[in-house]
Amino acid sequence: MDVLLIGSGVLPIPPPGWGAVEKAIDGLARGLRESGIHVEVLNRTYSQHPRDEYRFALEVPDLLRERSYDVAHASTPVVGNALLLRGFSYVYTSHSRHWWGARSPTERLGFHLEKRACAGARRVIALSSAVAERMSRVRPPTPSRNVRVIPNGVDTELFRPDWSSRTGRRILGVGAIHPRKRWHLAARVVREIPQAELVLVGPVQDPKYARDLERWIGAPGRLTLTGEIPEADLALQFARADVYFHPSGSELLSLAVLEALSSALPVLGSDVLSPQVPVPGAGFLVPEPLDEGEKVRLWRERLASILRDEPSRRAMGQAGRWHALENYSWPRVAQQVVEVYRETIAQSPSKPRLPPGSRPVLW
Repeated sequence: MDVLLIGSGVLPIPPPGWGAVEKAIDGLARGLRESGIHVEVLNRTYSQHPRDEYRFALEVPDLLRERSYDVAHASTPVVGNALLLRGFSYVYTSHSRHWWGARSPTERLGFHLEKRACAGARRVIALSSAVAERMSRVRPPTPSRNVRVIPNGVDTELFRPDWSSRTGRRILGVGAIHPRKRWHLAARVVREIPQAELVLVGPVQDPKYARDLERWIGAPGRLTLTGEIPEADLALQFARADVYFHPSGSELLSLAVLEALSSALPVLGSDVLSPQVPVPGAGFLVPEPLDEGEKVRLWRERLASILRDEPSRRAMGQAGRWHALENYSWPRVAQQVVEVYRETIAQSPSKPRLPPGSRPVLW
């Protein structure tokens, strides 16, 4: 079987330090190769600006015509639409965070393209059952018979604990420094636990918000903003941390949460993470509808308890790592994806059809 995994044209694969979709494509490629599948990753980068996806998408059909393959697998909406509009059959994985809301004009355009890429694909991989259900209810809908629920994977060899470096003080968060991530809630929680330190890894997209976080945490030296860091350094941050904190309420499919589980870290967050985090064994999740004050109170109480109790903290971490090994290692995920490819190949070839009401434009 010959498979083309198609990138976005925005970041290299593997990415230099950031890019969840690119990391997922790279991990899947390695898992497929371990399964004996011949894989080519098709990707060209230019200025590493989001608009480069459009430039790359326009080139993808010609690049496909130059190659012999059994399955083309896309993971970004503009590329998916380019394949659809030029009559190519493809498998599509939806990584979009917009299934539960797209507010700005840019987000609404992205969600429109995402829905259309899903509806026109031969097979669609949804990262959770909640996303799969949502796909069937929006317009244009994705036929349920075409959807398979397969989670993202994680490199369980790279992301593993370093028990000797753990101090019982270090709280880790991973993601862009922006209000939508709700890091201010993490700062409020850590502020009331004197021994705790908060380390946030990710690009600073809102400098004023970053400065406010330092003020909210209340004391110098208790907040570290690393910015973007290489993958190997990120794995070290996970290995040496004691607890992973994910306060965001909009990311149901977080790759960083899988990396935390694989690194044997207890996970604190809201119940939007319930498809990923087994509780109470490996984490503590509060109901998302609670107001921020109540969330902060519950997280603070649980975090203080976890930091005090090293045996309990280690047991939760070990439970999370076992869960990651059993469910999210890339070889296991790749085996499920191969079954999707086989279904696609067995289906009689025909050109994909545009969803009803769609116009043949990319933007």
